[in-house]
Amino acid sequence: MKCLKRYTYKELLGPVLFSVIAFTLIIVAADLLFMLARLLVDGSVSLGTVLRLFVLGLPRVVALALPMSTLLGILLCYSTLSASSEIVAMRAAGLSLVRIMTPALVVALVMSGLAFAFNEKVVPRANREFEEIMWEIGKRSNPYVQRNLVLKEFEKGVLSRLVFADTYDATRELFQRVTVQEFEEGKLTRITEAARAKWDNAAWVFEDGISYNVVDGDRMVSVRFVRQEGRIDYTPKEVARGALRPDEMSAWELGEHIRRLKQQGAAATKLLVEYYLKFAIPFASLVFGIVAAPLGITTHRTSTSRGFGMSILIIFVYYVIMSLSCALAERGSISPMLGAWFSNILFSAIGGWMMVAKS
Repeated sequence: MKCLKRYTYKELLGPVLFSVIAFTLIIVAADLLFMLARLLVDGSVSLGTVLRLFVLGLPRVVALALPMSTLLGILLCYSTLSASSEIVAMRAAGLSLVRIMTPALVVALVMSGLAFAFNEKVVPRANREFEEIMWEIGKRSNPYVQRNLVLKEFEKGVLSRLVFADTYDATRELFQRVTVQEFEEGKLTRITEAARAKWDNAAWVFEDGISYNVVDGDRMVSVRFVRQEGRIDYTPKEVARGALRPDEMSAWELGEHIRRLKQQGAAATKLLVEYYLKFAIPFASLVFGIVAAPLGITTHRTSTSRGFGMSILIIFVYYVIMSLSCALAERGSISPMLGAWFSNILFSAIGGWMMVAKS
């Protein structure tokens, strides 16, 4: 029995690797390669820069391809085993359908883990560097500069500080033309205005400014200063996250950014959907495994092309449903978690039902 399991794992490896390469090439040709070719034709970008952009764009493509590859690989494997009557031989050897499908589920689980780790550790950093290069060659707005920035700080649910800045430069960790209003028990107690505020190891240092202190509730005392430490609870990384797109942040970074936005009283529904998708999309590999294993096992002969066609149809339906459920979640019709996970829940239920029906 162990030999049959090892044989099944071996048979799964080839189709899954083939599927990863196939889907990666398809997405690269349809999206990344076309964009890079246009940059090269423009003549403003060197071949070396284009090659670097290609390498940095690949992680995003591979992350998209992994769940699709799991579905196609398992379907191709089990379709081939069925076409050669090897499924029948395994059942004759005493293996139940559940045991025959187990290797597919293990492979799908491993692919989910790889997809999540890849999305957390590799993709955000590659996307950030990609956007930085695109900015340098003038094809994107500066991803490190925020304009007309407003930050809110709360203590026990009560507004304690408002920060206004004309610009914030994340690369220099520098606010330009910044104003800080401080409150105690809902009452304004201090206003600090400065030409700039720069991060200095562990605190924000305000330069060339003036501070107004409210005395006895109606009088103000002003003090000019050249340099003094200011009170802003946000670290440079926390401020910079506001300029990053969700695909440039890991799940932890996005979660922290959402927490800060909620503290400021800002709406974060769309970002919450993106946050849950960071878990739902990698988990799709396991969901596709649950669907593909019973779908690929048939007692009659079937062609490999049929397995390929079914996988494309399932992927299409899956992402259409995910797009619709996420749109409903962003509108507030359903919860962000349900919107991100609805496709996984639906297809897991369908796959589970097929497993029970075939066993």
